[in-house]
Amino acid sequence: MFPVPAFANESTPSAEPTSTATPTPEPSSTLEWDQNPVPGSESWGQPPRTLGTVFHISGGPYTPPAEASLGPGGWAVVHPGTGVVHGVIVGTIETYWANNGRMQIEYMGCPAGCLLRFQTRATADGNVAGWHGPEVTYNKSDQTFNLGYTSQNSNGTTIVRQKLIPEKTATDGINLGTGLIDIRSEFISTQVNGFVVKLLKLQETFESEDQSVVEFSDWQTFTYRNSAELNQNLETDVDTALAADGYQTDESVEGGFVDTVRKLTGKITRFFGGIFSGE
Repeated sequence: MFPVPAFANESTPSAEPTSTATPTPEPSSTLEWDQNPVPGSESWGQPPRTLGTVFHISGGPYTPPAEASLGPGGWAVVHPGTGVVHGVIVGTIETYWANNGRMQIEYMGCPAGCLLRFQTRATADGNVAGWHGPEVTYNKSDQTFNLGYTSQNSNGTTIVRQKLIPEKTATDGINLGTGLIDIRSEFISTQVNGFVVKLLKLQETFESEDQSVVEFSDWQTFTYRNSAELNQNLETDVDTALAADGYQTDESVEGGFVDTVRKLTGKITRFFGGIFSGE
């Protein structure tokens, strides 16, 4: 699920050690697993094993960005073996250093010892939103997050891929999409009489205009500079292309090619309207 809102006045989970003994720190410069996953974590691509709490283990060569010291923020709980973000807690830079960059207890399926990595800045009203889930991963090479989201219903499948830059996330309390770059949104419709339509939207940032490409299988491809241009022209462009190919657009036969293309076109217009329904 993403984004997932949290609030700066929520308490940060604390450790409940079963022993006062402190293991010797074991610094590591790579994403390595030094901890057994909890039972049931096989749903995250891990084998079921038992939990053994880990304390005071170095988080590796990671330095939180300067923005992490400006107050409460969203800190991702990252599985060090897979890079998957299991959850996001509200914390401060003091939270990070006090826990040696690690979670001291199991949290949302990520065992004690999972990495803490700064993800989002708090908004003006003190709210913190974060991203987590099987398709959300931490990118160690540039300290960013790769955010994925896939949804399916009777109308088709939507796949979103984007990158999050933690230090550029929102502080105005309004737009939680700031910090998102390289946004790729793809919609693939369900079949209509054996045909599908695909929509690809590419954006440099959350607020930039998107280039939109609509591709009808085994027929035509339409490219638009932005969504507004697509919404305004797609239906007319489709009818013009049909007529240019010799189809009678004023005599659409149920189940025929013109009828099929128009139904697929409707799936695209509903996508932009936020309405997902079957034909």
